[in-house]
Formats: sequence, structure tokens, C-alpha cells
Amino acid sequence: MKQTRAFSLDALRGYAIMTMILSATEAFSILPAWMYHCQVPPPSHIFNPHIYGITWVDLIFPFFLFSMGAAIPLSFRHHIAEGVSSLHLAYKSVIRWLKLAFFAIFIAHMFPYMLAGGNVKYMVPVGAFILMFFIYMKNPFKVSKIWARIINSAAYVIAALWMLFQPEAEGKAFSLYDSDAIILILSNMALFGSIVYLLTRKNTMARLFIMLVVIALFVSAKTTGSWPKALHGYSPFPWLYRFSYIEYLLIIIPGTFAGDILFNWLNHNETEDKYQTRLKKIRSPFILFISLLLIIGNVCFLYNRLLVINVIFSLILLAALYFLLRTDDTEMKTWSQLYHWGAWLLMIGLCFEPFEGGIRKDDVTISYLFTTSGLAFFGLLFFALVSDYYQCKWISLPLELVGKNPMIAYVMGSMVVIPLLEFSGIYQWMNIMDTAPWSGFLKGVILTALCMVLTSIFTREKIFWKT
Repeated sequence: MKQTRAFSLDALRGYAIMTMILSATEAFSILPAWMYHCQVPPPSHIFNPHIYGITWVDLIFPFFLFSMGAAIPLSFRHHIAEGVSSLHLAYKSVIRWLKLAFFAIFIAHMFPYMLAGGNVKYMVPVGAFILMFFIYMKNPFKVSKIWARIINSAAYVIAALWMLFQPEAEGKAFSLYDSDAIILILSNMALFGSIVYLLTRKNTMARLFIMLVVIALFVSAKTTGSWPKALHGYSPFPWLYRFSYIEYLLIIIPGTFAGDILFNWLNHNETEDKYQTRLKKIRSPFILFISLLLIIGNVCFLYNRLLVINVIFSLILLAALYFLLRTDDTEMKTWSQLYHWGAWLLMIGLCFEPFEGGIRKDDVTISYLFTTSGLAFFGLLFFALVSDYYQCKWISLPLELVGKNPMIAYVMGSMVVIPLLEFSGIYQWMNIMDTAPWSGFLKGVILTALCMVLTSIFTREKIFWKT
């Protein structure tokens, strides 16, 4: 039966969300430095911009951004085929931007660490979580469109008033500037990425030229007193929009290339040749292994600053993949296209590595943006084999279920699992696990697994939050 959904993209998004939760719930200070963001090492986790390199944690955000970029063509090209105008899609993108920005502000004010009130504060996030079903579910009560809009509008008003009057920790007043930074960046990228794609969906070169403009602005903004520097820091509404976020288009735009590739693969009608099918069966395990090894190797070598070894290592594996992917099979051609984009972006990123001192997530470097974009392609290639080709559901299905419901998954830990465990007293016992590295990591695994299970239940019941 013909596949109608790219499960690999769901799995990649699910992986990003689950590892995001894992990195936030594992023991705070006793694990090895490579278990945290590279620039905030344990035990104090004080930001140090002079530490260069990346860890597995530093891949989470770009993989999530890349997944968002890849979803844009899959959604837009489907709607355009149904006759939806580009103008209407642009309007929907603006609405999505505003809804995501509201989400970023609301959840930041409802997280337990932002609240005052003893143990009762752990029930507030649960209530806020329930309220968001009325905000982000299309029509939870299956009523008429008019009543659905009334309920939705009322939920927004209640949420806004709740933020204004909810007591916060240390007597802090409500502020629009208190927002979830990750979601706020995603909201801006949802808008910028969508507009860029709508303007250039038939012109790949135009998107590449936009990337060149972004690079030029990014580099020039480093010069004090330059107009790009002034533009980079200007925003009439910095709580909602910041021009500096456009640097992440260097991840979003490559994601749109991946989305186009996946859309074309899902809509191909070619018949398979028996010889090519057999060839694919023989080569696919090596392709899967090398794709994963490229990601692991780059993280390890860049973290340990073995830069020359990393370039040689990457070139050897890329050459091996090049020959393995030379075939006329339709599905392998799709894998080959993912490989070519990933290879070019990865090598550009590694060539930029010495620039600005070395690769670094914060403050973001151009090497980081290109390198992680390239590795995201290989992450998608890995899951294309695991999820779409082998259909190894015991590995991919939990990630796919989470990836299909990213908004619920994102807040499940902070607004449901941890508050309920705290309120019940169980979390205090779990904190004992923070005394040793292995148990501290196991604590994160347990909390992440709980989030995965609960999110999967919502997904299976077809309960989604959407913007």
C-alpha cells in the first residue's frame, strides 16, 4: 500500500522533543560535561562562550527547527494542490506565529518555578494544561463553528487574565518578556520560513540566495556600528519579534529542501525493479549505520576538538555513502537527495568551524547552523530507513506518536508529570536519585518515558493541539 505520510519526519521531531525533556530532567550537576550543553558545563552550569564544541544536547534544538522547516512544504503543497491560495496560506502563517507566541508567553508564566504558593503551585500548571485544550484543539466539544469560536475566544481571555493575576515567585509581576525562548524562536521561524517558502517554492536557487543574504547579515552584524548590527538588534516589539532570529533560517530553509524531497517521494508513481530492490536490501544496513555514525562521530570529535580527524572521518564516510547511494531505485534516489544536501551543508559547516573561534551553540556561530543542518539531514536519512523502509515500529513508533503531537509533548513534563509527582510527594523521593550519575540519568529516563507514554495516549486518541 502506498505510504501517505513521512513517518521519518515524525520520528525525527519526536526524537528532538524526547531528548529535550531528557536533557532537562536528568541530574543537574553530577553527570559528565558532555551530557549537558557544551557552553554551560557542570557543576555550576555558568555560561562560558570560550568553550567550543557541541554535545548531543546541542543537536536537539536544530533538529526540532529542521523538522519544522521540513513540515512546511508537506503542508503547503498539499493545500495548494487542493486549491488554497498562497495569500491565504500567508495569512494562516501569521495566525500561527501569533498563536505560538501566545503559547510561549502563557506556558512560561504557568511553569512551577515561576509560581508562588507552596505545593498548590504544582496544581496550577495542570489547570493551565487543561485550559489549553480549549485554546489549541479545533473543536473539542464537536459543537457548531460559532460556538467553537466563542469557546476558543473565552479560553484565550481566561488564559490572559490568569497570567495577569496569577501570583508569581518573589512577587514578580506579569511581563510579556517572560516567555519560553525556544517556542518564541519557533514562532518567528514558522512565520519567516513559511513566507520564504511561499515566495520561492518553485525556485530552489532563490532560497539559496536568501541563505546567502542571511549569512552576509549574520557576519556583518558582528561589526560594531554597522547597519546590519543596528538592524540585528532592532525590534519594535522584542517580546514578539526579533530580527536576530533570522539567523535560524539557515536551518529552516534546508529543512524546506528536505520537505520538498519527502513530498516528491510520497507522490511518486514509479514501479520498482527487482534488481534495484535487491540492491537496496543489501546496501540499506550500511547506509543506516554510516548515517548514524556520521552524527555520533561529528559530535564526539567536535566536542573533543579533534578537528582534522573529524574532517577526514567525515569525508571518508561521505564518500562511502556516495557510492552506496548510486542507484536507479526511486526510494534510494530520495535517500541520495537527502545525502547530497546533508553532505554539502556539513562540509560547509566544518569549513566554517575555525571562524569565530570554533563551533558553538551560544552565542550561535555560523559553523553551528550549517553543521547541525547537515547532521539533521543524516538524522532524517537514518529515520527514513528505520521508520519508512524497515518500518521498525518498536523503535520508531513511540517517537512518531510524540512527533505527531509536539505541542502537548513539549509541556507534558513541566506542566503535568513533574507537578503531579511533586504534589503527590513522589518527586521528593526521586530527587534522591540525583546523588549518583547513573541514577541521576535514570531519573531523566523515567520522567521522559512517562511523558512519552502520556503523549502517545493523546495521539492514539486523536487529541492534538494545533496552531
